[in-house]
Amino acid sequence: MSRLRPAAIGAATVALALGLAACGGDTSATASGDDATITYGIYEPGADSGYLLMGQEKDFFAKHGVKVNVVQLKSAQQAFPALLAQQVDVIQGNPSEALLAMHKGAKLKFVGSTMPGQNYALYAKNEVASLSALSGVTLGVSTPTGLPAVVAKAMMLQSSVDPASVKLVNSGGSSDRYKAVVGGQIQVASAPLDYVAQATKDGVKLLGRAKDVVPDFPRYALITRDDVLQSKGAAVTGLIAGLVEGIRYADAHPDEAKALAAKTLKVAPTDPMIGETYKEFHDGGYLAMNGEIPVKQIKYLADLQAKLGITEAPIPVDPMVDDSYRQKAVAEIGEVPSKYYGDAK
Repeated sequence: MSRLRPAAIGAATVALALGLAACGGDTSATASGDDATITYGIYEPGADSGYLLMGQEKDFFAKHGVKVNVVQLKSAQQAFPALLAQQVDVIQGNPSEALLAMHKGAKLKFVGSTMPGQNYALYAKNEVASLSALSGVTLGVSTPTGLPAVVAKAMMLQSSVDPASVKLVNSGGSSDRYKAVVGGQIQVASAPLDYVAQATKDGVKLLGRAKDVVPDFPRYALITRDDVLQSKGAAVTGLIAGLVEGIRYADAHPDEAKALAAKTLKVAPTDPMIGETYKEFHDGGYLAMNGEIPVKQIKYLADLQAKLGITEAPIPVDPMVDDSYRQKAVAEIGEVPSKYYGDAK
């Protein structure tokens, strides 16, 4: 797994600033490299890496005739510019940013998912009594329209708190935001569930899980460009098949999944974070066992963006959904019972 070079990120950011020139109206452009190779962008792996990296670890992609180059990206601020500037072919990212890019003219498609269940939570110092007591606090996020901010605002609305009454501050990456709460720099942080196991000993409490407060808020979708589908459709199908096989394998082999997560994070397999996070995902229904696109939940996000004033009206979702590649992938590997909690709501 490699990191996208700063120069490439810079070029991608420039392309975005120039009005999404890389994807504007030209769907004939093709990504570089062989049509059986996919460059797949993911965010920095967390305690969920036992699930999300198992396809690469076991190279399930090879049996589906595709070579996958996995590129690690810091956040949505890098991932979407890289996708739009053709530095990567497919990304695993939150649909919220994809909707905004589409609104600006990008030609993107949702083609699958790995873990649509939202794993974010709000962590707080003990002085913050509850979710309904957030008014006036300082809350750590990344960007104003990024996942940490939008999911926090959704949880506020659901708890009858005006998001405008909370001061949002850029507090870095997930671990940085959590540590800022521990250190007292901020009162609340929006971050993944990775830190639940250590929160009590750090004097931090879990105010609420997104899954419980806003169950229709999705986490990940597989997002690509129209030109990639035109030039590398079979490879996209192979990518989806390999990722889904990895998810299934990890769910059926907990020891291997925990070992992979521990290796990725460079911690002991006995670290409580590893075991508790695996159990959360295994028991909690976060997984797309058939790569399902969380369409209903993406439409919830589109409505939420309009409600929060991020967009003037909900962005149409249906034109961005292409389920044909996922269907071909599942035809190759067989369908199994779904475990995504969103399917039951």
